[in-house]
Amino acid sequence: MELELCGYFDHNFGDDYMQKIAAYYMPEYEFYVTDGFSVSPILLEEQNVHIKNVDATRNLLKLLVIGSGFMVNSRKALQCELVWFLKSKHIAEFCTGCNIEPFYNKLAEWLVAQRIKKSKFVICRDQKSLIWLRENCPGLKTVCMPDLLFAIPDAWLPAKTNEGRLGISLLHRDGDAEANPYYTAMADIADFWIEETGKGVLLMAFDTGQENDVFSCECVKKRMKHQERAEIVKHGSCSEILHAYALCDKVIGARFHSAVLAIKMGIDFYPVIYREKMRNLLSEIQYPEKGCDISNLDTNSVKQFLCRGSVPFHLDQSYALQVRDSFALLKKHIREELK
Repeated sequence: MELELCGYFDHNFGDDYMQKIAAYYMPEYEFYVTDGFSVSPILLEEQNVHIKNVDATRNLLKLLVIGSGFMVNSRKALQCELVWFLKSKHIAEFCTGCNIEPFYNKLAEWLVAQRIKKSKFVICRDQKSLIWLRENCPGLKTVCMPDLLFAIPDAWLPAKTNEGRLGISLLHRDGDAEANPYYTAMADIADFWIEETGKGVLLMAFDTGQENDVFSCECVKKRMKHQERAEIVKHGSCSEILHAYALCDKVIGARFHSAVLAIKMGIDFYPVIYREKMRNLLSEIQYPEKGCDISNLDTNSVKQFLCRGSVPFHLDQSYALQVRDSFALLKKHIREELK
């Protein structure tokens, strides 16, 4: 059985691993990615993922593996969505891993609904998105399941080494200057950890593509007093982020998948909230550390988190099982479509 694999091929940790996990749990399918994309070597490690030209994939059913792919929060994004609508572009019969974010305006919301309605089956990752889909896309078959990364195979996760480092997942927002207060605050927090514990800090770039978190890591490191104790870790082709997490005692993160990975690996996590998907995740799993907003970073709250003991939280192990069940359900709908 053959499918075209669609999504963001943009050197983002979350996108790369969601796609890889989908291929891993669907080994009976051959996945084809249209050539022209810069596909991560991590994804190509799966033996059932191949690169093909556009003609070879044209008539295949499409599986879209994506996170916030239906987000329209700017005039530019709205223009792109309008072009999609006017050209009647088809996106994919099936979608998994998605969530719905607040929209730029009512037109943006309507356009996204028209696009999603063309799908046969959608698996979203939070209850608020499920409610929106059922209200705005009546008749669409849709369910809610946990984020795909909760089902990352244990064999992919390196053993924790208890080196006691602090991990900081940084986020580069469009338009952020080097002197952004967010970077200054994170540099102060990194220095605080080093001075209090004598341990090092890992500044982690989950996105090394268009959004370029490496820029943020470099900005924070430049502002640190103890730059020599900080290391920048970039997502690439050698599981760099996973190995970095194995060294950490605590993680502060703005990237959504920095939270999922920390919770999955049992590492204390402090959320720096940028989008609603992080807030929704924390609410649904009842995570006790509420964090703070990226535009109003509460450094005292973060430092208190760093000085406290372990966060009293254990992930319900059924989360991984639910993700695996989601793939069984997805396969069922694909088989029905292929009949």
